[in-house]
Amino acid sequence: MGSKVKAVIGLAAVIFAPAIAGYMMTGTFAAVAGMGAMALTAAVSMVGASIAGSALSPDIPDLGDLSGSDTYAGQKIQSSRNNTGTVSQVYGFHRLAGNIIYQKANAAYTGNSAANGYNRDYWSIIVFAGHTVEDVTSMYAALDLMTSLGTNKFSTEHIHVKWYDASATPISVHDVDFVVNDTGTTQAGSTLSLTDVDIPADCAFMAVHQVFDGSQNKNIQLNTVTVEVEGKKIRTITNASTISTSTSYSNNPAEIILDLLGVGLNIPDSKIDIASFYDVKTKCNTNGWTANLALIQQANIQSILEEILSTFRGQIIHSEDTWKLKVDSKNQTSVDTFTADDIINNTLNITMRGSKDIFNRLRLKYINPTDEWLASQVVIEDTELQGFEGQVIEKILDIKAVTNTAQANDLAEITLNTSRYSEASNGDRIKQTPLICNFSTTIKHAELEVGDVITIDHDLLDRVRKFMILSLETDQSGLIQVAAREYAETHYKDTSGNYLI
Repeated sequence: MGSKVKAVIGLAAVIFAPAIAGYMMTGTFAAVAGMGAMALTAAVSMVGASIAGSALSPDIPDLGDLSGSDTYAGQKIQSSRNNTGTVSQVYGFHRLAGNIIYQKANAAYTGNSAANGYNRDYWSIIVFAGHTVEDVTSMYAALDLMTSLGTNKFSTEHIHVKWYDASATPISVHDVDFVVNDTGTTQAGSTLSLTDVDIPADCAFMAVHQVFDGSQNKNIQLNTVTVEVEGKKIRTITNASTISTSTSYSNNPAEIILDLLGVGLNIPDSKIDIASFYDVKTKCNTNGWTANLALIQQANIQSILEEILSTFRGQIIHSEDTWKLKVDSKNQTSVDTFTADDIINNTLNITMRGSKDIFNRLRLKYINPTDEWLASQVVIEDTELQGFEGQVIEKILDIKAVTNTAQANDLAEITLNTSRYSEASNGDRIKQTPLICNFSTTIKHAELEVGDVITIDHDLLDRVRKFMILSLETDQSGLIQVAAREYAETHYKDTSGNYLI
């Protein structure tokens, strides 16, 4: 098989395009040096003072560059061997494989051949994250759970692994300890006649030893090794006014977005509305909503933010040079009341979604840890609406960062509710598509933000109604163009009347 080292060309390129310079390739050796400063692969497009595509949008968003959850699930649990593959960024808790950057096969290690009859050994270095991680909680050889031997070591009869957290400097394969047998005995790469090459810095990796015997047809297949990992350590939000200076593990969506804004867009804490982020963190914690995403291929920062926002129906607002975070939830107070005097003459337009934009069944795809971390789905539907409309009209929502069935159900139900139901004057749910309104107003209402709830009292409406602002734009004349969707408390309740958030 020969000695090979695979270049970690795409280190951290999932979110960033690192400045890679000075890497060498001589014979069987290829290594990366001079990672340098990181630059964004794509700028965030600001639309209506908000990041477009969140759950507040009147349409279900296209959630970015990653493929569908079915394909994504298969990709992340398969090891890769190439010179251009990216190294995963892991937010939250996930199971994934890695990128093989070094491999060598040689005659059997003597400590194994006598006991088990194996005549060949395979040694490899597999990078599974481009950053420090909190912990590897479990390890698998194909579908088999490996036995933990303590001190970062795992084993089966044929496979032995020790994992290492990221280092600030490169590590030589000679200095890496490989597990050589089922009892956890280790030997340095230098004593195993492995090539003296460097493993790049800032990589969490596995030192893998597999044994096999081709002549006796015993364990002749190299198995994929996967890890269940508590991923990137990020700064947490301590209270409504404080962001921690240290880092720790978190899969709270608000804290992941904070990390993406800071590391990805270089936004300073002074520009962050910490209170709004803490409010979202608290609501997600109370509801048990998390975000767990292994970024396994290059994607622009906006699509990644949209993926995390979709886990809690959130919205990022940029207002008065400050970044705020909001969640689509119950009990939102109306911030302003609009009458005919506040709306420019002949600009109020009241509509409903057309037939091509409505649905009576929602299929939400997510990643299910209880099913080998493969794609799963929940279905929420209204059979009465299907009877009225004489057909099943289905929409599919694909949220890869959701790994919890209850969370998937909640999100699916709220999405169907906000698409197909409104409420009567007494607060009862009715099967009526929520109203959509558009109008122009003056600079008097410049303090409004996307996600605000407003009250409209106008002759075009049968009664006073609340609306949630979806977008705000200022035209050349200085007027503010407002688009809003009818807001109803029943949107956040299940069929039994219990609040979902």
